[in-house]
Amino acid sequence: MNVLAPGGHRGLGVLGPPRRSPSPPASTCALRFSKDTDWGNGYVATVEIVNTGASALDGWTLTWTWPTGWQQVSSGWSANWSQVGTEVRVTSTPDNRRLAAGGGSTSAGFVGTYSGPNVLPGAFRLNGTVCTTR
Repeated sequence: MNVLAPGGHRGLGVLGPPRRSPSPPASTCALRFSKDTDWGNGYVATVEIVNTGASALDGWTLTWTWPTGWQQVSSGWSANWSQVGTEVRVTSTPDNRRLAAGGGSTSAGFVGTYSGPNVLPGAFRLNGTVCTTR
């Protein structure tokens, strides 16, 4: 490889060892997305949210982005559900807002519709943190 050496001289140079990027922090949440039934243009799904972190959560917000514009949350239960464009937002209710540290979990469900391939979201975030998927 040609490099510009000190003093402006061109020549072959040797690069040092590659720099390592820092590892991303371990996730403090896990999520399981399950399609319970599907009838070709709609389905019922359940999301299980697990707090794998060292601190309890008192209130939570789960978000994701559909990869297509034809996927929609029609209605939901066991949480507050909303969708604007492709962005889905799910928030806790008074009875499931507290998730204990180290494995506290809750589940919520929804009815979804679609008019093309029903592609799962690439990432789920709990209170802004990307969750591992199970």
